[in-house]
Amino acid sequence: MKRLFCAALAAISLAAAPPNPVAWKLEEVPGKPVKAGARFTVKLTAHIQDGWHFYSMKPIEDGPVPTRIWLAEGQPFQLAGPIKADEPETLQDPTLHMEVELYEGAAGFALPLRVAPGATAGTQNLVINAQSQSCNNSMCLPPTTVKVEVAVTIAK
Repeated sequence: MKRLFCAALAAISLAAAPPNPVAWKLEEVPGKPVKAGARFTVKLTAHIQDGWHFYSMKPIEDGPVPTRIWLAEGQPFQLAGPIKADEPETLQDPTLHMEVELYEGAAGFALPLRVAPGATAGTQNLVINAQSQSCNNSMCLPPTTVKVEVAVTIAK
């Protein structure tokens, strides 16, 4: 029911909302070639416009849409462990009437990755998808998915 409420708010207020109050960027990417089978970590950072927030990766029953991060298929990179997120703020949401976890300002997500064994040497695009639902004090936008890419060189 609360998801339906968020969707209805998003549909009603979409015309007045900015196109996307969250900008995603990959940071701390490998500066030198990575060997096939090797592990490395990248940091995905969300920069959130003032007055906006989005929710943590923790699913809440009948709650807002949680943030989701995953690797695109068909690339020589795989997650090598759980994603480590910055600590979200926990508060009672007055609109949803429940406790939620959210991010304001910025949020970082460390992704432990591994190059597939036998990956072809050369430059490959690392493609990460991030889905989040942005809200402010009066409305929620529909969840949006963005694709963030960076070139990673696989050593010979």
